[in-house]
Amino acid sequence: MKRYRHRNGFTLLELLVVVGVIGILVGLLLPAVQAAREAARRMSCSNNFRQIALGVAQYHDAFGHLPPHGTGTFSNVNDPTNTNQFRLSFLVSITPFMGTSPTWSAISDELVGLPPEDDVNQEEDYDGMMGMMSMGEYEEPSHVYPAMGPVPSMSSYEPWANEIPSYRCPSDPGIGLPALGRTNYTACLGDAIEGLDDGLWRYEAGQWSPSGEAQVRATGRGMFVPRMVTTFDDVTDGLSTTIMLGEIATDLGDNDIRTVPSINNGWAGGVLDDVRICRSHIDGTRPQFWDSGSSIQLPTNNAQGRGHRWADANPLMTSFNTVLTPNRELCFGGDETTIGTLTMSSRHQGGGHVAMGDGSIKFITDSIECGDSDGTVTQNGQAELAPGSPSVFGLWGALGTRDQAEIVGEEF
Repeated sequence: MKRYRHRNGFTLLELLVVVGVIGILVGLLLPAVQAAREAARRMSCSNNFRQIALGVAQYHDAFGHLPPHGTGTFSNVNDPTNTNQFRLSFLVSITPFMGTSPTWSAISDELVGLPPEDDVNQEEDYDGMMGMMSMGEYEEPSHVYPAMGPVPSMSSYEPWANEIPSYRCPSDPGIGLPALGRTNYTACLGDAIEGLDDGLWRYEAGQWSPSGEAQVRATGRGMFVPRMVTTFDDVTDGLSTTIMLGEIATDLGDNDIRTVPSINNGWAGGVLDDVRICRSHIDGTRPQFWDSGSSIQLPTNNAQGRGHRWADANPLMTSFNTVLTPNRELCFGGDETTIGTLTMSSRHQGGGHVAMGDGSIKFITDSIECGDSDGTVTQNGQAELAPGSPSVFGLWGALGTRDQAEIVGEEF
């Protein structure tokens, strides 16, 4: 009789079945791993935000008012290399309370650094203006920057290019040029638009003056008013129901409607009268991006992206308003240095974080109730758009105003 030898091993069919099962398990596991990682990043993002809110509160305890948003040095000569043109954000003022004392020391004292090379805000080269000597005469040409530094868009001033980890949300992948030091945390300007790019102090006819007072009294309805001092006592609507700070996603250069603004849409008859005027510029097949084939105008300077400069009080960099719901489009009346619908945003799913006046951190969903008004409160507005009126932008708008007597429930 023949004896048959038993062979150990797998058949091809058995191997394919095993590989298929492993593939299915990996397919099921990867989304769970990614979700767990995002949950951890979101928690870290919230913790950073809590530290910033605490820094604002500590600043208020020390000085009796909120850190000014739009502050610094200025002169009527308005030289961007020797003053910061009243453009420093609230994030600069709280650096001593954020465990970043070396950065604050560098900013608050004179600093010897590289000569002014370019202003990424204006795309200007200052080499010729400074009359610098050739490298053959001086091995390391330098420039003495004054205390509080030059304009916050000056790329050669090292503190402005320093990215502070606690000012970043780990969920946001943006890094490096054309940005200087990025940030994901911004000041709430309320539910209005008009005049809040300049604020209280303005440079007009060759001199600085508080000529925007009447304007900001009418439309400066948030906890922060550009170039004006506010306090917790000004928040008569209640600190626990008034937004102080909001999260934003930084620009990645991909024409995202949340991080690059549609510009030159006009004021009267434009963004002040129709806050949804830019909806027609959105790509119908990719609703998170602008339609480059439409009549839309976008910034030509790729340094002008959302959150690209933590030290700059320019609205695009460090401000937001409660006009459109989170993760909606940026739509400006003038160029990219002006203002318009300036919504908060994030890389999280379905919404973003805000810090309330009492320091609590809340997650606001994209579907928060926002009313259906087309226009915003203006200095000469009438009826429901008159200065002092309750917000026309529903719960979202009411959360953004500090003293309009809206009633907001504790849970939202």
